[in-house]
Amino acid sequence: MDGPRQHLDCLHFQKLWHACSFKRCCFFLVIFLLFIVLTLGVATILVIFLLKPQKPVFTFQTISLDWYNLDTYSDSFLFVSSVITLTLNAQNPNKFGLRYSSTRLGLYYEGLPIGVIRVPGFIQPVHSNNVSVPTRVLFECVNVSQIVDGASLHDGSRKDMIQMNILGDVRAQLLVLHMAFLKIKVALDCDINVDYRELISIKNEVNITRVVNNHFASFPSSSEFISMKCALSFYA
Repeated sequence: MDGPRQHLDCLHFQKLWHACSFKRCCFFLVIFLLFIVLTLGVATILVIFLLKPQKPVFTFQTISLDWYNLDTYSDSFLFVSSVITLTLNAQNPNKFGLRYSSTRLGLYYEGLPIGVIRVPGFIQPVHSNNVSVPTRVLFECVNVSQIVDGASLHDGSRKDMIQMNILGDVRAQLLVLHMAFLKIKVALDCDINVDYRELISIKNEVNITRVVNNHFASFPSSSEFISMKCALSFYA
């Protein structure tokens, strides 16, 4: 009788031991995760208060036309497909560097997507003021006539300008002493103002020649007809 009872007691003890071991492992796992979260929180606070981060500045630098195709419909509507190289100037006033991953941004006019911007990966060194970032802007069959007609209805200072928006997120890393320190996301919201009179000149040139497959419409080489202002937001 004592043999089976001792065996049952041994099994019961083993079950209790395994249950306690499982609870102990869960407890230490929770403590370990809390420690990691607390460490990251303290590190983030130290970065904010010691490094005093500021928002990088992106400004328009140059624009060049790589390829384009113009098409007309009913002698009234002009459609444009093009590939444009848009070079931005990136400035980093911070005490730490920033490494950006390659991404794609959306180009919008009055809330409607009209193009895609491909941004390569690049690095902003500490206190850098002149980092050139070449981007590729892709337009596919954009109704320029509709945009020009809509801009002509604006009043006041916006009458001669077409306002577009660049929206999207960019993944970035903070670089401290050339080491990646923290991963963040940068929400990009840029306003682009284009002098629509340049678009009118292209539209009129195509309408005059009436030769769609062999046209020589000029693209303005000066960057004075376009301006850009960006707002950046950082989040983890």
